[in-house]
Amino acid sequence: MYKEIIVVFRILIVLKAVLPPIYTYLRDPKGLKRFPGVSVAPLTNLWGVWKQYLCTRTVAVHKAHLKYGSIVRVGPTHLSFSTPEAIRDIYGHGTPALKDDFYQTFDSTHLNVSDAQDRDIHNIKRKRFANAFSQKRIGELEHVVQDHLQRVFRILDSSKGEEVDMKQIMMHLMYNLIFDNFFHHDPHFIERGSTSVTIKTPSVSPYKGEIHHLLSSALHISTSLGWAPKARAMLKHLTCWHPGWKHGTQLQHITTHFVRERVNMDIERVDAGLPPLDDLMATLLWDRNREHPLCLELGELVTEAQNLFSAAGGNTEIALTNIIWYLANNKHVVRHLRAELADALPPHNNSSSPIPYDLVKNLPYLRACIDEGLRLRPSIPGGLPRVVPKGGMMVSGEWLEEGTTVSVSTYTVHRDPDIFGLDPERYIPERWLQPGSRDMQRGFLAFSQGGRGCLGRNIAYFQMQLVIAALVWRYDLTLREEGWELETMETFSAHTGSLPVVVTRRE
Repeated sequence: MYKEIIVVFRILIVLKAVLPPIYTYLRDPKGLKRFPGVSVAPLTNLWGVWKQYLCTRTVAVHKAHLKYGSIVRVGPTHLSFSTPEAIRDIYGHGTPALKDDFYQTFDSTHLNVSDAQDRDIHNIKRKRFANAFSQKRIGELEHVVQDHLQRVFRILDSSKGEEVDMKQIMMHLMYNLIFDNFFHHDPHFIERGSTSVTIKTPSVSPYKGEIHHLLSSALHISTSLGWAPKARAMLKHLTCWHPGWKHGTQLQHITTHFVRERVNMDIERVDAGLPPLDDLMATLLWDRNREHPLCLELGELVTEAQNLFSAAGGNTEIALTNIIWYLANNKHVVRHLRAELADALPPHNNSSSPIPYDLVKNLPYLRACIDEGLRLRPSIPGGLPRVVPKGGMMVSGEWLEEGTTVSVSTYTVHRDPDIFGLDPERYIPERWLQPGSRDMQRGFLAFSQGGRGCLGRNIAYFQMQLVIAALVWRYDLTLREEGWELETMETFSAHTGSLPVVVTRRE
């Protein structure tokens, strides 16, 4: 009798999991059956969860677009698009589309500028960072980046022609810059060859955490569950064994530790009659003139800092690693880029001299090399989900009912030959310099578009232009074998594998 009850109970659980999605699919309340669907995605969001967990969701969506066309159903109420018109409708200025509940997956006590769904809250947060990420601020940061580059060069020079993992070098550079610019703290990641930090907390003994590993592990599991927001609580319980949840808590402890230390620096300075520090954190602590404190809660400061780890640290490192890989694979591109640098730099500027940003910021081929890397391997390759608001809206010529989730596959639209020309799978920086190339911007989503576009776009370009110009001018970069492929693992961002490169000084 007991066994029979257990069997019946299990059957009921299966029926409860299977029948409602089938019923909803057949009833089709949002009229989405007219669009082709990939695999079982029209029936259940678990398809997206599983593919994301396997780090293959973006590729699976891309293959579906190649098979079915520009609109594909990738969830019971989720449509993926691959047209520039959809980019305008979903992400452009004035779009009525709102951020989807997917963004609630990033565990935090407070919202940050990236995951805030409410427009008013997002605008308030965005304005706080506007001055910190302005063009004027870039000039003030140049000496910091140049100093960090010299430290990287000392590491590369000491390799004496042996293989160096440029992924690790770029990671240590970018995370060190974040700590320096945000926490006013130098963790010496570059010299130590690690992003590990040791902290003390009130409740536990001192422990060590590796920032990049904790972040990527936490994002892996939280992003996977984000594709089924209504089932997230249950799925989190079922995946409680996953180390990503523990790693997310550890990252929060580490971030809280450094936020507290940074706040205490200002308290000590003000008590001593000195002005507060002028860095990125100051935008969250003080008004524009650094005269009146904003009094934000600690949790909000922590979540904004963690967001910067991912965006300004992780995503810029990913972009730099991919661009270096493309350059090492395309010697003719390096020759062209060096010729442009040679024309721009003064005759006395040898490979040992720092390259001023003013001399490279407007170089068209340098920018093309960067944009082409971002096109083929965007740091966030998947579609950023938005939800159709009350009353419905038109997307790429299709009327959609309210509550429908919509996104544009960045990976797919970046490979559209109608936008980017012939051979869209090949790394060809020259495509950005041809007549009419300005039109390609309508399909370029590396920093998203519109009012929710990446706040740090200017600083990211500034850093990438300085780093790529300096590396190409100072070193020869050679892969262990021609045509070697750089691996990618997509959590929320498309983290790369190791990039072993033989680095030799140019005379």
